[in-house]
Amino acid sequence: MRMKKPFAIAQFTACGKFGLERENLRIDKSGSLALTPHPHVFGSKLTNSEITTDFSESQIELVTPVASSIKEMLAHEERLTKTVYAGIGDELLWPLSAPPSQLPPEEQIPIADFGLEGRDKTDYRIYLSKKYGRKKQLYCGIHFNFSFPEDLFANSSVRSRFYLNLVATALRYRYFLVHLLAASPEQIGSVCYCSVRLSARGYKNIDPVYPDYSSPEAYIQSLRSAVEKGLIESPRELYQFVRIKGEGFEDLTRRPDASRVELRIADLNPLYQSAINPNDLYLMHLYLLWCAHHEHAAFTRADQKDTEALSNEAALVHVSNQFVSKMNAMFHALRTFINEHSLLPVYDEALRDAEARWHDEQLSYATRVRSEYASNPSAAMNWARNMKDMYLNPSRS
Repeated sequence: MRMKKPFAIAQFTACGKFGLERENLRIDKSGSLALTPHPHVFGSKLTNSEITTDFSESQIELVTPVASSIKEMLAHEERLTKTVYAGIGDELLWPLSAPPSQLPPEEQIPIADFGLEGRDKTDYRIYLSKKYGRKKQLYCGIHFNFSFPEDLFANSSVRSRFYLNLVATALRYRYFLVHLLAASPEQIGSVCYCSVRLSARGYKNIDPVYPDYSSPEAYIQSLRSAVEKGLIESPRELYQFVRIKGEGFEDLTRRPDASRVELRIADLNPLYQSAINPNDLYLMHLYLLWCAHHEHAAFTRADQKDTEALSNEAALVHVSNQFVSKMNAMFHALRTFINEHSLLPVYDEALRDAEARWHDEQLSYATRVRSEYASNPSAAMNWARNMKDMYLNPSRS
């Protein structure tokens, strides 16, 4: 893989394009899922590029404009969040990735209606509801998008190969972010999860799909094969924690032309006003930079199965000694990477923050959220009310 000019890390720390997508469920004052339509004040969910819906009519989705920095991206998210709170009346936003316990019967969970012009989107959601069930579609999260400067690449073919390798590497080591960004603890039977959404019980394809990462063309052909076999309806049903975005990779009809990478890992974090610790945005950026420089190796079907098992373990509260060793090795690798490339202090701070949570379980998001619930069963509703108040009445915060 040859670049037009050296792939220098100094060009990436302040450069590139960032974007954030965040999903939340609308709830009423009692904590039940709001069954009201998507607020008209936001306009058409089909054409509003910043505030729309995900699967459910009750599931609002914020999409920030493309930003040149994480700081700018956060400012966009805060502006959109304030707009949403101002437009939902006396409703609230559920602050956790896992839906509230007070859900209506399955058939009464409203599917997003995109009208006649968006019939394809509505039909797709109906298809998902029949295949996976409506409740599972209510899990919410944060998607972090990043693209490198285009002038780093000689042409679209080089760029597509680069992003494909980046996604394969990010998937291989995703257990690192899964464990650190999980913030929706839940116990099912005897198993304690940091996040069910991120676990083997979460949002997964019913029939596993293992793409061919040997080349952009092989990747697209492998997805075509999965569609032909009925495993997935299209690439939009490929439920992976890291996805490649761009023409060809999303529609399968055009030649591959990758444009960005999407990390779909972070849980909503009720401990922070913007639903995510700003340090974690820098941690995700650092992770992608490291993945971009890490020596690429073949990502075979067997490799994908092995990394899936690690990712599933990462969503658990109790992990194996082998997992501990892998996490420690990742921290060492990222620390070395920061030092070698003299990255800005904010990346060091983000990594130190994450490392503190890793070494002290009491500091982990899952443990802190679980502790809040233990001392106050109404913690989620308190978070929901306080977050709305902080945005609409900042002077009182």
